Amino acid sequence: MQFESNRAWQDAVTAVSANRDVLLPVAGVFFLMPAVAQSFFLSDVQTKIVSDFGNPKVFENLSSEQMTGLFGFGFVAFVAQLVGYLALLALLTDRTRPTVGEALGIALRALPTLIGAALLFVAAYLGATALLAAVVGAIAAVTGSAAVGAVLVIMFVAGLFYTMVKLSLTLPVVVIEGMYRPVTAMKRSWALTKGNSVRLALFYVLLFIAYAVLAIVTGMILMGLLSAISGLETLNLLLAGVISGVISAVAGVVFAGILASIHRQLSGDTPEAIGKTFE
Repeated sequence: MQFESNRAWQDAVTAVSANRDVLLPVAGVFFLMPAVAQSFFLSDVQTKIVSDFGNPKVFENLSSEQMTGLFGFGFVAFVAQLVGYLALLALLTDRTRPTVGEALGIALRALPTLIGAALLFVAAYLGATALLAAVVGAIAAVTGSAAVGAVLVIMFVAGLFYTMVKLSLTLPVVVIEGMYRPVTAMKRSWALTKGNSVRLALFYVLLFIAYAVLAIVTGMILMGLLSAISGLETLNLLLAGVISGVISAVAGVVFAGILASIHRQLSGDTPEAIGKTFE
């Protein structure tokens, strides 16, 4: 089945609009609150990074405790957003009409599968990166030229993006189809995207550009206004966290709707693929 980007967008907007009363609170908890908490508890670290922005030694000057907090909050935020995406997908696609609590239960059940898939992807990425570094180093040592190495790096980045596109439906596969084995879910996503990889890649790129432009422009305008009102750097960072969290929450809801719509298209919208209940 050929992927239609316009249909995916329209279906996503329609679904999100029809369910916004339950989707937005979930997004607020799992996207907005982590951003606000990170800004509140790590304001000192963020202030130091902002004040020393452009200094390559800024991270070297941070203590191990500060770095642990920074990366610890980042990991917690990642897991929270993952749970949020899973719960949003359950609310958007499960035909049993789950409550928010039931959707969270589905999300928590699916979470280990997604973490397993993420670990497999990271392990493969690290292995491929190490191999690429060795090959590029060997070629540079033999030929004395960095041109071939640059070409290989470009090919690697392109291959990485291609792989991410092929695996982009892993979340809806786990939630909608109930596939709780990481490798099986990843294979299913790979199969669903067959023949539509280029169209999906272009669609994702357009979405990213639109999100980046909207986030940057909105952030600059609002932060400019806030900076004019308040000269307190810590308060500005906290407000920046709120703004970033709101944008992230809205984008998360829309992207969950898009993933559900893409899966619906490529799976054929069959009851077996979409309406499968969780045992």
